[in-house]
Amino acid sequence: MKTIGIVVVGLLAAACGGSPKKQSTPPGPPDTSGNTTQAPVTDASAQQPTQAQAKSLYDRLGGLPAITAVVDEFVNRTTADARIKDRFFNTDPVQLKKLLTDFVCMATGGPCKYTGRDMATTHAGMDLVDDEFTALVENLVGALDKFKVPEKEKGELLGAIGPLKPQIVVAADKLKPIDAKKLEAVTKLAGTIKDPEAQRLLKGAVTAGQHGQRSYAEQLFTRAEMITGPKPVASVAKTFRDGAPTRVTTPTKTMPKETAAQPKIGEVEADETKAPAKVGSFSGAITLDGKAPTGLGVVMLTPAKGGKKRTPKQRIIEQRGKEFAPHVMAVPVGSTVSFPNFDQIFHNVFSLSKTKAFDLGMYKNGETREMKFDKPGIVRLGCNLHAAMSAYLIVVDAPHYVLVDKDGKFSFKTLAPGKYKVQAWNENGGDPMTSEIEIKEGANEKNLELKAAPAGLSPDKFGQARQ
Repeated sequence: MKTIGIVVVGLLAAACGGSPKKQSTPPGPPDTSGNTTQAPVTDASAQQPTQAQAKSLYDRLGGLPAITAVVDEFVNRTTADARIKDRFFNTDPVQLKKLLTDFVCMATGGPCKYTGRDMATTHAGMDLVDDEFTALVENLVGALDKFKVPEKEKGELLGAIGPLKPQIVVAADKLKPIDAKKLEAVTKLAGTIKDPEAQRLLKGAVTAGQHGQRSYAEQLFTRAEMITGPKPVASVAKTFRDGAPTRVTTPTKTMPKETAAQPKIGEVEADETKAPAKVGSFSGAITLDGKAPTGLGVVMLTPAKGGKKRTPKQRIIEQRGKEFAPHVMAVPVGSTVSFPNFDQIFHNVFSLSKTKAFDLGMYKNGETREMKFDKPGIVRLGCNLHAAMSAYLIVVDAPHYVLVDKDGKFSFKTLAPGKYKVQAWNENGGDPMTSEIEIKEGANEKNLELKAAPAGLSPDKFGQARQ
């Protein structure tokens, strides 16, 4: 039975997961044999179950009130435990308790429906180590003991913890500890910091660095830096940020709270070129390995004789609901994009893309930083705090371009007849495909074939795979 794994994974999923992929179907009421579903009873003589057989684990635990109390105690213990509490600094504890209660209720055969985040990607990039896993287990045991959960039910909850550990704890050979001498300098500096919380966070960053938890160490260091200001800790900043893109340190700006939510796909204005005397249209669809595409894309057209460049724009890609929006946006070369955070948690926008690599740092609700994009290409965006968050900014130097929705269809309505370079890109298709086409007066149609690229989460800002 995997209930303990569900409990532990559910806790971290609710706290640290990425984009919300909904899960509302229970795995089936668990039984004491370890199965998640029970075979239907066909023997009439067996249709009078004993009381013990009739009761689900949910009922035997005491129903929703008992589960709520245990979860509340579990979360309180965990978020106060020095070994793991900093994993939850960016979490709404009320929402965390609600999601976890729903999950445990559902997993033990209760009537609840869990609507939190997908479990498969939750731990990606977290690099959890043995001490943190042990803390979770001990806090769960402590919560169960406080409410005197019977040994039988407690045993069911704890029985599968060993086999699930490899799914939660990162393999030691995947971690790359920070140089010990550099960390010694941080420890020495921490002793001079007067603020006790900043000192504690610096010491935690040293521990994470010793473990090889690079992203987590940098996160703890950044929190200390927010308290002290950059100057007192500047001498050791490189220890935690070496290997990441250049960090943008310009002051954040404030965004109005009433700013409207951005659409899923960015808008493209009408062509800025003058309508030609003779007009040709061009339509078709993108395919991936001959099939209808998944994800969004863009098609760009450049006349063989050149063409008027688009005027740079001022645009927004927001962070709201642990998602970027628009998920795909195209802007002309020279445009400036603002990245506001409208969530009640911190985000850290970054890109490793050759077109523009940058790290906007960690900032809170209502704040934004912006970046000018002066080179054409594809910019993949990520959040170093939430592995499942992603977006794409296409910086375009072509005078004609349109965004392609999930149906893969595209359409250009007012083109001058002649030869054009065609570039087509889809978020699941790797690098843009380049070809040529001759546009004739009237309607022109052609499908554009792309090759699918392997799917997966982007690396963290240090270039490490988030698994």
